[in-house]
Amino acid sequence: MTPRGRTTNSAAGFKALAFSASGQIVVAATALASVRIYTELLDRAEFGLAMVAMGVVALLDGLVVMALNQTLLSLCAPLSDCAQQREIATRLGWLLFRPIAAALVLLALALAALDLFHPVQTLILAASWLALAYLAEEIAKTTMLSPMMARREFSRFSFWTGAEAMITLAFTAATLTFLRADALGFLTGLVAGRLTTTLAFTALMCGFGYFDGATAKPAPREVAQALEYGLAVSAMAPLGWIGAYLDRYAVSLFAGLAGSGAYSAAGGLLSRPYSITTAILTNYFRPLLFHRRDAEDFLTHARRRLAQWLATAAAIGTAGAVAIALLAKTIALVALAPAFRDGAAPIMTILALAQTFAIMTHAVDNAILATGASASLLKTQAGIGAVALALVPAGAFWGGGFGAALGRAAVEAVKFAAAFALSRRALAPAAAVLAPAQ
Repeated sequence: MTPRGRTTNSAAGFKALAFSASGQIVVAATALASVRIYTELLDRAEFGLAMVAMGVVALLDGLVVMALNQTLLSLCAPLSDCAQQREIATRLGWLLFRPIAAALVLLALALAALDLFHPVQTLILAASWLALAYLAEEIAKTTMLSPMMARREFSRFSFWTGAEAMITLAFTAATLTFLRADALGFLTGLVAGRLTTTLAFTALMCGFGYFDGATAKPAPREVAQALEYGLAVSAMAPLGWIGAYLDRYAVSLFAGLAGSGAYSAAGGLLSRPYSITTAILTNYFRPLLFHRRDAEDFLTHARRRLAQWLATAAAIGTAGAVAIALLAKTIALVALAPAFRDGAAPIMTILALAQTFAIMTHAVDNAILATGASASLLKTQAGIGAVALALVPAGAFWGGGFGAALGRAAVEAVKFAAAFALSRRALAPAAAVLAPAQ
């Protein structure tokens, strides 16, 4: 490639990254504002309960939405035909949604029947219907956004996600202010905001005709490819969930919902910027990584992309951790309601270090998945999950929120070291051909 060609590609890459970053920055700013708003509108116990419920939402995201997203990216990235991308995405999305919808409806009916004989909490009764609405919206959205990302249409993606963050915040805050200031009000506002956004942007960007033919049976080859990749990603979701959400449940157990609320609020100030960083880097690097998945020089290409991704994640994460260590007290003063500030600064400092390891691990995991070594990664993460189940509750028992943060940081460090060692083997030059999913 000529220097001019490299310069053009580099400029295009930075422009794409800038488009992706713009929307994610809006998401981050909205998320940070939401922590202050929600901690003002909810007391510590209700906020803690809402965050425990959001842990369940995150598990559903990992099991269903993230697995679908990564599967569609891997299938759509090599394709240039938009119509073919749409057909694959919508048919696989509908195939996934049908059994989930049936299971959730049956669960809702079972809970309603149980309530006739033994009173069931309103939040639990509503949970199945809220989950059904949420997953319907998220699956539909993913079938549109994943092909969009595969085509590197960052400006449209960023516009959608930025608007969704603001609309969801508005709906949730309004529900808490005018209807009910509790965990159920929080979840209801969140789902209503997401549904409204998805319906609006479907009409604006894709049209409802996008889903024509979605009920048609996918080709057997498409289903086989989706299962080969998607099941591995879905199987890893509970293991990733343990690392990301076990701490708030451990704090709830040993310090109560109020303690978990304070811990979750401090952690939320950290998790959002780091999750946005992960999203920006993933949106930029993952399509590049999977684009050459069938090429003969894939391993060389993957090693180079992983080195770029890892160096960028380490630099951003470390800079963020240093900034948090210096500014944690000021951030807590500005971003948290008074009842949530006590002890927030040290928790934020430790969690910043944990999040730095986490965004680096995410880069390594994607490179491993691209080689097809999903079974090896699953075994590694299962081992790390066992470590987390020991360290995080022990830390929470010893030191409440601060102890849980220390336990989580230790787990994330071990996870990164194990994933990096596995990536060295998976991307070694001796592995001259792409390994099948094991």
